Amino acid sequence: MSNSKVYWTMKNGQQIDVDLMDENHLRNTLKMIICNSKKAVKPKFTLNGDMANVFNDDIENYETEIDIY
Repeated sequence: MSNSKVYWTMKNGQQIDVDLMDENHLRNTLKMIICNSKKAVKPKFTLNGDMANVFNDDIENYETEIDIY
């Protein structure tokens, strides 16, 4: 991985270097990311035709596999 700095923007707008965050802050940040990703709205759309149906089936299977982990 590169040595470039990565910053996390806190609720108050202040940016903090991720490398300088303490373990509890990192843990809470990860929990927030996980909770927000579960709340994210996944767009639903419908496609017509054989190729589209195969695509839809593949996407549903892929999403199911992701939810397991």
